[in-house]
Amino acid sequence: MKKLELENTAFKSALEQFRIRLQTQGASTDQQYIKPNLVKEFLYYMEQNDKTKLSQINQKLVNNYFEYLRNRPLETKACGMSDGYLMKHRESVLRFIEFVLGLTGVAVGKGESGIRIRLVKSKTTTKVILLEDEVKEVFNACDNMTHGIRDKAIVSLLYGCGLRRKELLMLDINDIDLNKGRIHVEESKTKYARDIPITKNVQKYIEDYLFNVRNRMLDSNSTLTSVFISERGTAISNSTLAKIMDKLNDKVNIGKKITCHLFRHSIGTHLHRFLTLQDVAQFLGHRNLDSTMIYTHLKHEYYG
Repeated sequence: MKKLELENTAFKSALEQFRIRLQTQGASTDQQYIKPNLVKEFLYYMEQNDKTKLSQINQKLVNNYFEYLRNRPLETKACGMSDGYLMKHRESVLRFIEFVLGLTGVAVGKGESGIRIRLVKSKTTTKVILLEDEVKEVFNACDNMTHGIRDKAIVSLLYGCGLRRKELLMLDINDIDLNKGRIHVEESKTKYARDIPITKNVQKYIEDYLFNVRNRMLDSNSTLTSVFISERGTAISNSTLAKIMDKLNDKVNIGKKITCHLFRHSIGTHLHRFLTLQDVAQFLGHRNLDSTMIYTHLKHEYYG
């Protein structure tokens, strides 16, 4: 899109303050560039539609803007904006609205502005979960040999604690407190640490791996503190974890592709049958309730 220039002084000031806020919050260099530029498009749209005050931002205006984005032809191709880029616009506009409300003295957390932006994907992708019996099948597919015990511990953390793939890979021995029955996640997608309670079953699988398997997979002189170890005695990598998932897919015939994130979606849905959306968000480490809303949909789809 051609370079846009704002004329409204208040808009330009708010945009610059938003940019500075991203910097002070430690946003990545890419986010410090992308989000303000996408917000500038939103503010330019406001100018073009005779909206001259930030206080004029409301649900109707936001709805109209995203309808405009969906139908606006791109310079590089005749069709409209991709789903992925619409999501980037959505994230940027929502965070800016929350920031603007904060300027008025109203404390607003992520997803609490009252503005909702629901995007309908052009290509429908149906999310699936594992039912409780299917989760048991996956656990049963892990044997009681060295790798099976390790893999069972991996599944117990992906499902029982809802860990993200990267969180599992970054997990350190010191992050596991068996006495208090919890796991500390420092490296999180949202950049916020959290403590996750572990059930007796999860603790059993972790203890079996830590006390009976892990040390045997390590070189006697190794000082490696990563929780999960490959057969070479090194921390497991993305590719190793992918091979573990492939092996489970070969063993379990449930008509669903087993992935790390499938376990996270499954536990989120299962927990939401008994816990509030806010509790599920805290468990999964979501900073934005918008991200947790999918579990309300999945709960109704699978359990009515």
